[in-house]
Amino acid sequence: MNLGIHISWRKWVSTLLMLSCATLAMAQVPTKEFKENTLDSTMYASYLVNKDIPTEIMEQVATALSYYPELKDVKVQFRFRKSKTPFSSKPTFFSRFKKKENRSYVVTISTEAESNNKPILFLNLPYNAQIGVMGRELGHITTYAAKNTSQLLGNIFKMLNKNYAEEVKFNKDLICIDHGLGYQLFDWSTFVQGALDLPERRGSTDLFFTQIEPSVYEPSMNPQIIENYIEATDIYKEVHKK
Repeated sequence: MNLGIHISWRKWVSTLLMLSCATLAMAQVPTKEFKENTLDSTMYASYLVNKDIPTEIMEQVATALSYYPELKDVKVQFRFRKSKTPFSSKPTFFSRFKKKENRSYVVTISTEAESNNKPILFLNLPYNAQIGVMGRELGHITTYAAKNTSQLLGNIFKMLNKNYAEEVKFNKDLICIDHGLGYQLFDWSTFVQGALDLPERRGSTDLFFTQIEPSVYEPSMNPQIIENYIEATDIYKEVHKK
């Protein structure tokens, strides 16, 4: 299967994924679709330690967290704020100067957007897609959590490089799939594509092969690339048989 990945990019991604693969055996089995009001609060309680989560999104966030056992004891605040970007994840300011085991992180969910982007605000997404985008943001936190202080501070400057920034965004998607939330990520990507009326939307991997018009390019996997990775990832094979 040709996933459309440049060889050097594949090597870069493989190296990063080694940081998370050891914990995957503890994560839950992939589920194609989660339904609202079905969360077993006792089952998910251990994933909510050191987490500050708004009540209205408790189920979605708890479900996503259950696929990231390596974040069980990590301090994370989920908050709604007016923001220029729909979602962002980062260490809190003072945490950037602390050892990784003492850091805390914040996931910001925007409450406002320009009129053409309002359909893809978090609270306008389907339930399954909400879990997917939270899984995507948690993927970003795992990469931060694996860095020491100097690596974390250096990352701030690296993000000024467009190609590196796009690699980071692509990696969020890949980690989300690798942790078992590929179906939810697929639903999010599909919804965004439809809501923004972007039938020709391309994914990040195209960046390495062609010059892409800014109006067409989106810095994330498109649904087809997500589907290709799901089909190529072992943890989804049993689900496909059902």
